[in-house]
Amino acid sequence: MLVHPETARPTFKNHLLRFLLPEVCDVLRQHMSPVTMVLSQVLHEVHAPIEHVYFIEDGLVSLTADTHDNGSVEVGMTGREGIVGVSILLNPKAIAYHRAFVQVPGSALRMRSSIFREMSERYPAIRDLCLRYLQVIMVQSSQAAACNARHELPERLARWFLMAHDRIDDDSLPMTQEFMALMLGVRRAGVSVVVNVLQAQGLIRQHRGHVDVLDRAGLEQEACSCYRQIEDCRKQVMGTFG
Repeated sequence: MLVHPETARPTFKNHLLRFLLPEVCDVLRQHMSPVTMVLSQVLHEVHAPIEHVYFIEDGLVSLTADTHDNGSVEVGMTGREGIVGVSILLNPKAIAYHRAFVQVPGSALRMRSSIFREMSERYPAIRDLCLRYLQVIMVQSSQAAACNARHELPERLARWFLMAHDRIDDDSLPMTQEFMALMLGVRRAGVSVVVNVLQAQGLIRQHRGHVDVLDRAGLEQEACSCYRQIEDCRKQVMGTFG
């Protein structure tokens, strides 16, 4: 029950929803509510039930792991290419083990988890797409862990800028240095040094809580191989759906 995007009605910005047949989307629409996502809004709290899933239309959501020493680090991010709460497909009583909060304000389509599971059982195409996306998230998280352990901060920050840039419709990313440090699990002073270096190279420009991507090709050269590995996985697993 899939349709090529050229023949689909341009109803959704979310990549997963765009590739479903119009009649399937019509059924889903009856159970979804549009919601506005504001900065730092928590969609799923750690150890709380996953009561809703969110098909992201605009903006960016971060998944962070708590280190239990007053710190946290980003282990994944989701934009219009995916869905927040997809793990509910594996366990109807699943709780959140990572905090999901809004990194870049935007909008989403929210659905109760119980209905999402029911729809995925009724329409195998939904389940297929979402399970593929779940695999992408798993690879993204594991590769990010390897990246944080093995690669230097300039490479990691360039990779992070690229991943965020891929998921929003703007070259200007609303990011502060404090937030970047939190996401990468490092000190702000280290982020400040790297941002200044990337800016001096003409790759980015920081101003008033935003980072503008000026030279994407240059950022790709600065980033470690983890960025390309994550992207290659996404394209291979999602195929024409990504």
